[in-house]
Amino acid sequence: MATGLPSPPFYDVPNLNNLRDAALACGGLKTQDGKSVRPGVLFRSAEVSKVDGEGWRRVNEIGVAHVFDLRSKQEVDRGWAGITNEEGKDAEDVVQGWEATLHSAGVDRTWVPVFKEADYSPEKLAERYMKYLDRSTEGFVSAYRDILTDGGPAFQTILLYLANLSPSSAEPEPKAIGALIHCTAGKDRTGIFFGLLLSFLGVPDAQIADEYQLTEPGLSHIYDTVLPRLMASPAFERYRREHLAGQGEDEGRKAALRMLGAKKESMLGALEMLRGKWGSEESYMRGVCGLGDEELMALRRNLLVDA
Repeated sequence: MATGLPSPPFYDVPNLNNLRDAALACGGLKTQDGKSVRPGVLFRSAEVSKVDGEGWRRVNEIGVAHVFDLRSKQEVDRGWAGITNEEGKDAEDVVQGWEATLHSAGVDRTWVPVFKEADYSPEKLAERYMKYLDRSTEGFVSAYRDILTDGGPAFQTILLYLANLSPSSAEPEPKAIGALIHCTAGKDRTGIFFGLLLSFLGVPDAQIADEYQLTEPGLSHIYDTVLPRLMASPAFERYRREHLAGQGEDEGRKAALRMLGAKKESMLGALEMLRGKWGSEESYMRGVCGLGDEELMALRRNLLVDA
């Protein structure tokens, strides 16, 4: 677990990395017209498969009522396989027990994969790795374009959940209502979803980029564990052969760190790309996510409060 992270926006829950309330980042996110993003509703994190019953009760206490998982089937299965190998249990028993602890804590879960199974072929994975390993921000921007292109149905489900919440009131919420959105690291698919939504709400790009970059301290404590696995992957080996031939191990580590990074420039470039390709965040939500006037108004009503 990470230590020394600012709270808020981060929350300390065992076996759950990079958990934070986006609205509370950077002293509280503000819109260009003086509103504040509503706290206790928009949470993000890395994957959640190792959270136990006590952890889920803590997650519910901070405001989470529903978890949305953006990962592919392959990633979900790989996560469960790691746990069953550690505990020596049958995978189905592990999953059923985990789901029972989640529900008993008052939390629901919806699986909303961004990419189709075919997009996780070795060729597609290698192509995606190449983008994240690029020395320029254009690689990340291209990868985020792919997420936005394919992510409409997944994002629609989350946005409709948020549009159907009750508006904020002066009284404390009687129960948790927030959504926790995550992928594997809570960085790229999760990051561009939050970039899209926060920009639609009117949060300036600079604040969105600052919030996005918080993923780096949110994950830095697991780099020593993740880097060797990443650098041993077939896709990384291909990148090493094609782009790092004759260069030392240090260059390989730098490339892997780029893939794990969340630089402000990547989000700023992605937002510019979004507007260039789809016109605006609202146009994307209408055309790709299928939202109408009522849902769009509800998102602003439910997710913004007076400063």
